Amino acid sequence: MPSLHSRKRIGVCLNENKKRKLNFHIFEELCRNQGYDVTEVDLTKCLHSQGPFDLIIHKLSDLLVEAGQDLASHHLVQRLQVYLDTHPFTILLDPLPALHTLLDRFQSYHLLRSLETQRQGVSPVFSPPCVELMSRRNDVVALVREHLTFPIICKTRVAHGPRSHEMSLIFNEQGLKDVTPPCLLQSFINHSATLYKIFVVGTQHFIVKRPSIRNFPIGEADQATIFFNSHQVSKAESCSHLSQTPLYPDILPPSEDVVRQVVKGIQEALGMSLFGVDLIVDTQSGRCAVIDVNAFPGYEGVPEFFPALLSHVDKLLKDKEPTSTLEVSNDVPPCEDRKMDLRALPEPCKRQVNTKSYFTMRTQAVSADS
Repeated sequence: MPSLHSRKRIGVCLNENKKRKLNFHIFEELCRNQGYDVTEVDLTKCLHSQGPFDLIIHKLSDLLVEAGQDLASHHLVQRLQVYLDTHPFTILLDPLPALHTLLDRFQSYHLLRSLETQRQGVSPVFSPPCVELMSRRNDVVALVREHLTFPIICKTRVAHGPRSHEMSLIFNEQGLKDVTPPCLLQSFINHSATLYKIFVVGTQHFIVKRPSIRNFPIGEADQATIFFNSHQVSKAESCSHLSQTPLYPDILPPSEDVVRQVVKGIQEALGMSLFGVDLIVDTQSGRCAVIDVNAFPGYEGVPEFFPALLSHVDKLLKDKEPTSTLEVSNDVPPCEDRKMDLRALPEPCKRQVNTKSYFTMRTQAVSADS
């Protein structure tokens, strides 16, 4: 059915901090110049009366994490899902179940390992070995001996918020006492203090080189655990002692084929358009390791971000079927609070979500508590 609006409407659901960092008002003006209406999405109010929306751009990571413990946040997420259920032609950048996966490091690493195992032969891309700790255990040393090699990097399970950037490098079994579950223990891969951030916008991607952690001898060492904030190591302007290095031999960056392979695998699995991938090149083997995937990153160092995003939005809106305020199901009041129904989502993005928590932490992977 044709839209009742001659101009397509783009909804924006970003917090003020995110918009300020991105200078998102520039993108909004580009959209208006292209003939789109752009409006803020207020989840505290009925979305039906704010729409219809042809496309909604969001980053609801904070809200999704809070929804697990806070009923008010839960209801806000539910309100958005109800709107999407009753307006099936509204495009959401990006799907909520995909964000659930990336907010949980256990889930995201399972995804990366599954993508790795799907490839035949020796893959040029891998995910470093890891162990999941749900709680303190007496046999953590045995688990590490069996699955990992020192040094080990320790990360929080929740991959969002200030604490998610607080990490530690553990050099020996004695240092394992510094671990605070739930967390992910991962073999540290020497990569000559160089990180490659892959910023994805639809069908386009951009590679930005960043500083990272210097090399360390492989194996146990008589060294105290190093606690650090990853933002202070891998930002473009970072000058951390952890990234101050001797002159390492030049290592070839990830090939374009490898980058495309990684991006395509993640996109097909999650159905996402806006995400970032952290790649490093193993100094020893020359293979690329995926060490992190982030939803809607900051795109720092990508001046082409707004034109690329506008091009992607153009394509999505030209390809989609027309919207209508009459899309709402006749038997469901537009603003009625009800449980999320994910049955209509694409198969790779389906996830069971209970009425108590939108941010589930269950996993079936090998873990210290399985």
